[in-house]
Amino acid sequence: MKEILFKDIKKDKMEKLGSLREGCWINIEGANHEDLEYVSKITNLNIWDIEDALDMHELPRIERDGDNVILFIRDTQEQDKEGVYTTPLTIIINSKYIISISPVSSRTIRSIVEGGSSFLTTQSSNFLMNLLLVISKNFTRGIKNIRSTVLKQKGELKKVKGLDIIKLIEGEEILNQYISALTPMKIAIEAIAKGGYIHLYEKDNDLLEDMSIAIRQSVDNCTVSVKSIKNLRDSYQAIFTNNLNNTIRLLTSLTVILTIPTIVGSLFGMNIPLPFADSESAFIFIVLAIFLIAFGFYIILKKKDWI
Repeated sequence: MKEILFKDIKKDKMEKLGSLREGCWINIEGANHEDLEYVSKITNLNIWDIEDALDMHELPRIERDGDNVILFIRDTQEQDKEGVYTTPLTIIINSKYIISISPVSSRTIRSIVEGGSSFLTTQSSNFLMNLLLVISKNFTRGIKNIRSTVLKQKGELKKVKGLDIIKLIEGEEILNQYISALTPMKIAIEAIAKGGYIHLYEKDNDLLEDMSIAIRQSVDNCTVSVKSIKNLRDSYQAIFTNNLNNTIRLLTSLTVILTIPTIVGSLFGMNIPLPFADSESAFIFIVLAIFLIAFGFYIILKKKDWI
């Protein structure tokens, strides 16, 4: 899907245009090779310079090619079939246009199109800073959701189930992917802050500082959360091992106790002359002896805390 949008300081919301004009935003979602050819034509970029925009695993970075600044970033998304929890988003800025390219539909972009009142397409640096700030907040929100899940599971260690372990592993994978996306994004933002790529105004510098702080905090929170998950996973392993040992110990004790009636019953079941064979009280005596011996073993095992 390709759409051309425009918003200046006089407008309250994004206006959709039928053709290109200076200061517009060209948004392409679900991009394909034909879309890249279109972008190449209006920006004079070689198509191989922007082919990475379609790579679902592309890492964030910033490049310059003539009048064009190309920023490859990543945003949060729901899990897809490949287990990818972040999606690439490419921003191209030049003296005429702002261009966004995403290989999939982007919730962040849709929210800006439908209600991004603070986004001005005529102010490219301000637009970019606001977009990056929204993306950093998306990461912060995702990290908070995982942290709340981890804290909840910490309070219910004794009630852990297999599904809890799966959620924990999934949370760790999400955080690792966030770190892989945020770390190079931080480097790209530091490059922007130096002013070598995009001219920044005083207001833009404030937004850039807020965003840089948010991304550093997100990386730190991700790292801390991953450590918490690893500690929690170790605790689960210790609990599972202890529960398994207790179960094996209990089963062993029951096996010992129940083996006694089996042995006695086997001996007196042989078709040969046996003690008490002619006694009318033999059965009661044998059952009582089995009970006393089994009870004795129970007392011994109980004192050893096996039962």
